[in-house]
Amino acid sequence: MKRKYGLAVVAMVVSTLLTVGAQNSADRVLTFGTSSAKPSGAPFLTPPCAENIASIEDCPVTGCGELGDAALNTAKNRTDSPSKVVGMTLDEIRALPQPPHWNTGAERSSFTGPRREGSGVMVSGFLLKAKAEGKESCNCALSRRVDTDVHLVLVSELPGAQTKEAIDASERTSVTAEITPRVRGANEKWLYRNVNDLEGSYIRLTGLLMLDTAHISQGLQLQGERFHQSLKRATNWEVHPITNVEVCTKSKKDCDKGMGWKKY
Repeated sequence: MKRKYGLAVVAMVVSTLLTVGAQNSADRVLTFGTSSAKPSGAPFLTPPCAENIASIEDCPVTGCGELGDAALNTAKNRTDSPSKVVGMTLDEIRALPQPPHWNTGAERSSFTGPRREGSGVMVSGFLLKAKAEGKESCNCALSRRVDTDVHLVLVSELPGAQTKEAIDASERTSVTAEITPRVRGANEKWLYRNVNDLEGSYIRLTGLLMLDTAHISQGLQLQGERFHQSLKRATNWEVHPITNVEVCTKSKKDCDKGMGWKKY
């Protein structure tokens, strides 16, 4: 009888340990779409900026600066072209799940799902706006336009009226894509002054999926860190970086059938 009782106690202890282990493991895995998401682990923060950083060629892929997210910057600064590309609609990108909270520098390998960060995608949409980005930690706080990103605002349909209110309402439904200086290189066509001329055009972009966690509210704020601010868009999933740009030279209907695309 005592032996049976002892075996029962051992079984209960093992069961408890397994349960606790599973709970700890769950804390390390990001579950999109639930308030229980708990990105954990030591934060990957950017190093201080060296004094000799004069251009994007001098900037490490982690970026630099105080309280910057080195893991996010590394994702932003990829230069490889996708080996496999899957077509996605703007609606499909909008529907991708994202966590309710994110801590600066958290481990990004916890992303799950059929469309992981770094997946190659191709997406079409109307270019509502092109914006010249300013200083960012991913680009070592450089300010020359040749060293900074071009932010593209993609929408499914252009607003019927060109009023500020109509454009703002359309932007709230948008998906973001980014041209980065590392991928752009010496291609002057991809500079803001030229991409800006494509506003209103139907375009097709190829690139890598990336979740811009810098605009998701923090679960834990670092000392001295500013609150993450949301952007005017439908989702924090982006095509970032862009590796190819094409412009529709025929009707949208023809281009959606695969006819009329011209490399930009």
